[in-house]
Amino acid sequence: ASLAQAALGQVFFSYLPGAVPLAAKLPPIMLRPLAVLLGVAVVSGAAVDAEWEAFKRKYKKTYKGKRDEAARHKLFLESKDRVEALNKLNGQPAFGINWMSDRYESEKHKKGLKRPKDFKPSAPVKDFTPMMRSPRGIDWRYTKAVTPVKNQGQCGCCWAFSATEAIESQMILQSGAAYDFTLSPQQICSCTPNSGAYACDGCNGGFTEGAYEYVKTTVGLANGFYIPYTQSLTQSEGTASCPLEKVLEINGQYEQLSGSYAQVSGYSYATPPCTSGACTHQDLRSLAAALEQGPLSVCVNAGVWSDYTGGVLTAAACGSMAADAQDHCVMAVGFNTTAPTPYWIVRNSWATTWGEQGYIYLEMSQNTCGIADDATIPDVKVDMTREEQAAAAVKREAMFQLAAQGSSTLVVV
Repeated sequence: ASLAQAALGQVFFSYLPGAVPLAAKLPPIMLRPLAVLLGVAVVSGAAVDAEWEAFKRKYKKTYKGKRDEAARHKLFLESKDRVEALNKLNGQPAFGINWMSDRYESEKHKKGLKRPKDFKPSAPVKDFTPMMRSPRGIDWRYTKAVTPVKNQGQCGCCWAFSATEAIESQMILQSGAAYDFTLSPQQICSCTPNSGAYACDGCNGGFTEGAYEYVKTTVGLANGFYIPYTQSLTQSEGTASCPLEKVLEINGQYEQLSGSYAQVSGYSYATPPCTSGACTHQDLRSLAAALEQGPLSVCVNAGVWSDYTGGVLTAAACGSMAADAQDHCVMAVGFNTTAPTPYWIVRNSWATTWGEQGYIYLEMSQNTCGIADDATIPDVKVDMTREEQAAAAVKREAMFQLAAQGSSTLVVV
């Protein structure tokens, strides 16, 4: 070891006056390992530099100066090490380098689940297992029941997006796609009070049950084009003010203009909620049965999701399933039991540039990421005549058949 250290020292300090090249003192047999050692270091360094340059080109990265780039490069190298460790823990590739790999945690996509400490679930639990018809799988993305992937950006209002998307899906399914529109997460984010049964704080966090309570007691939930999402996608900032005048006009002049908004009468749980403990024995069969009826709002532990790039994320890599580990609310839109590793299909609100076009696949054999801890279904109000209800039932069955067939079309390995 001392000889190798001396050799490396000679390489770097041979410019000093009077220095005698070490090579002159070493026998040829000792020079070959030294050359290999130095060659590996040069090649390894060049490979890392090439990866860094390729990363900057791919994601069009620019920095404020050399000091900023050096700090970002360090974060990039840390991301590489973390990804390697996570893939090893996962047992199959699911993590990789993405546009967030040189970002500080505060700069990455926000999450935002925050329940009141004294919250106690009181809504009923619906049992759909007697109605289960498609044990192989279901994928609602093949129907109109799943609206496009959205982007919450730097606002911690995942809870508002998850609740909004659950209401959208239920409106579409219950009406037989007669109501085919996207709703306003901004209204829920900005207008849900930070008190009482609601206890939500906009971009600083909230919970889906509080969102449902707000929509239940207000005039209705507006279209996304009427109250658009205005939070910043690139930097953290305060929550936009509630557009109260617009909200009050939802069933007034606005209704005459668009004729479509959503109303909620309550909500229920798809599985008995887990509020304490490890939550390792949640009712996964009930979750699958509920998913046959339509997409669900679910809250999860998304601590490692920033590095996810595709494939099936296992319970081992995701970490804790406990209720106190949950930090993010998303949408479960299906499952597949025929894949080599059966999985849940989950839609995120971090844009289509994240994961697999905005989706993540979670190992189904366990309560991966706590997916069954807090799964909710909003009860929506849809005014229809008997004839319209009958027609909606036919269309809903057709959508179910498409979703059941779709689950066997796409298999993630």
